[in-house]
Amino acid sequence: MSGWIFGQSAPLLASSQHSPAQLLAQVFSADEVLSPYVYVFYVAFLVSWIFTPIMRSVAVYYGIVDQPDQLRKIHKTPVAYLGGVAVFLGWIAGLAMSQFLYLHRNAPGLQHLVIRLGIIAGACTIIALGLWDDLRRIRPWVKISGQVAAACMLLASGIGTEITKFFIAPITLRMANYLDWAPDPASPLYQWLIYTSSCGLVIAIVVFCCNATNLMDGLDGLCGGVTAIIAIGFTILAVYLGMNSGGPETNNDALRVVLALALLGGVLGFVPYNFNPASIFMGDTGSMFLGFSCALLIILMGEVASRWFLASTVMFALPILDTSLAFARRWVNRRPFFSADRHHFHHQLVARGLTIRKAVMLSYGLAIFFVLCGVLIVFMRTRYAVMFYLTIFGYIIVAAYKMGMVHERPLVVTRKPIDQGGVVSAASSEPAAVLEVRDLPQPAHSVAPADSAGAAPAGLSVPGAWNEPA
Repeated sequence: MSGWIFGQSAPLLASSQHSPAQLLAQVFSADEVLSPYVYVFYVAFLVSWIFTPIMRSVAVYYGIVDQPDQLRKIHKTPVAYLGGVAVFLGWIAGLAMSQFLYLHRNAPGLQHLVIRLGIIAGACTIIALGLWDDLRRIRPWVKISGQVAAACMLLASGIGTEITKFFIAPITLRMANYLDWAPDPASPLYQWLIYTSSCGLVIAIVVFCCNATNLMDGLDGLCGGVTAIIAIGFTILAVYLGMNSGGPETNNDALRVVLALALLGGVLGFVPYNFNPASIFMGDTGSMFLGFSCALLIILMGEVASRWFLASTVMFALPILDTSLAFARRWVNRRPFFSADRHHFHHQLVARGLTIRKAVMLSYGLAIFFVLCGVLIVFMRTRYAVMFYLTIFGYIIVAAYKMGMVHERPLVVTRKPIDQGGVVSAASSEPAAVLEVRDLPQPAHSVAPADSAGAAPAGLSVPGAWNEPA
């Protein structure tokens, strides 16, 4: 226990007793954990890949499309929604495949994989909430309420109800050492503290992750691709946990592997249709579902130890960074937290001259970096991992602040024809324009003069903060 955030001096690596040969043997043994469930990935991928064009046709037929406005939605033609439904169907098919695999295996002592009802119910709640928002546009507090309900369904199934014990236990240990008093871990008060704090943390994780992926879904292929990279990281963590528990016989280890593979397959089946130029969007249905799935895996990792919770959180750091900057920006500029703007990290990259594809690829690179950091944290003492993570995250926050990603600077965005180099439109592969950004002397609250029809003058898109309501 002294190897957690508090404690006496300890080696940098958490598993320093393992030789390189032993670590290499563990890497090769990953196949024993992963191979029984590889068909979960295949089924999830195929179902998502097949149903994405079907859902696109359904969306076009019923007029469920995203209309361009040349402000925040810069694609040229209407693009179908409902891509998130295809991702969800792939995910469900992957989970169903895991049950089919267990029915046809006769390994002695192998426990049946139990997909808890709260997982399915919570996911269905998020999907219904997202569909409602895509079709009708609901208020932010309704979204938050639905996300809280989905989190409560996880808690009702016993998921994450003791997740904070790994953080509270070291504190009580220090209290015993320095104050000669600490609450009894067997007392009802201590158990109540663990349960209530865990419930609060689980709700916060689900709500934050759902909104983080929703806010990140601003460029073609961005949210889906970044989530796929994060899912690869979660798969690595789940497989490593299975290796160190003697294989996938433990139900929780198998559950983590299956959920990570189902998420990865479902997303990868959708991304080819969503990459620039996108022919279908995932909508709030897909973005919130991806956030819920990531939150679920973070919670399940956190049930093992604080190190695993930290590692999975670091892998999700890019959505955390974007959402943190968005809330800080709106607080500094005295704007409602749930108001929409065009100052997200990916929008800033495009405003600085990158094409959509280059901005997305740069985001992929950052996501891969954070996944590698998360893997490294698994092999480090938690106290050093915390310092390592806070240093990197703090450096990025300072860099983002200096780049003007917190203060909304007055900007004019114009479109200049180009001969080559990519596109800005999300729905056309034709070379269209790049965004040219320059500072203006007027206040950030100034508004471009409109013509008699209420449109901005030719060549002038938007000054300031793109204050279109969500």
